[in-house]
Amino acid sequence: MELFAALRFTEDENLRDRIYWYLAPFPVKAGERVLAPVGPHDRLQCARVERIDSFTEEDAPYPPVLCKSILAMYGEREVRAGVFDLGGVRYDDRHFTRLGRILIARDASDSDGLAVKKCSICDDNWLKTAAEERECVLLFGENIREAAALILRIVRGEDVESVPPSVLLALREKLC
Repeated sequence: MELFAALRFTEDENLRDRIYWYLAPFPVKAGERVLAPVGPHDRLQCARVERIDSFTEEDAPYPPVLCKSILAMYGEREVRAGVFDLGGVRYDDRHFTRLGRILIARDASDSDGLAVKKCSICDDNWLKTAAEERECVLLFGENIREAAALILRIVRGEDVESVPPSVLLALREKLC
């Protein structure tokens, strides 16, 4: 039996009139808001769970092997105490940054046991590392809030003169 959730993307005028079936890899309830990938580029959008149901593979409303999965509860960004995902942040009128690409923490030891590349924001190349590293990156340091704000400005398409265009593009591709 697979747990399915019927989602309505209420913030997207192109999608809000229909229900879309997604796999629910964790328990959800009707009325809750979740983040789920949409379209061929799997951009994250917020959806409301209309209903949930368990189906066998034969009775499923959509073949499970072709079905996308809910990625997270809306607003759930703490990975563990003191470590936050820069994913799940709204960057335009309907899309959210991707999860599991860049984590932030004040102290690198907060991430012990996580499979991430650690990078201090005191390093001169921290932004380039965050943009180009294929694996998930943990950024850490005293001014982590300012670093996160800079990354989110870049993702939103705001001009940041001190950042090379290749880094701007790589960060946008990584998180959008």
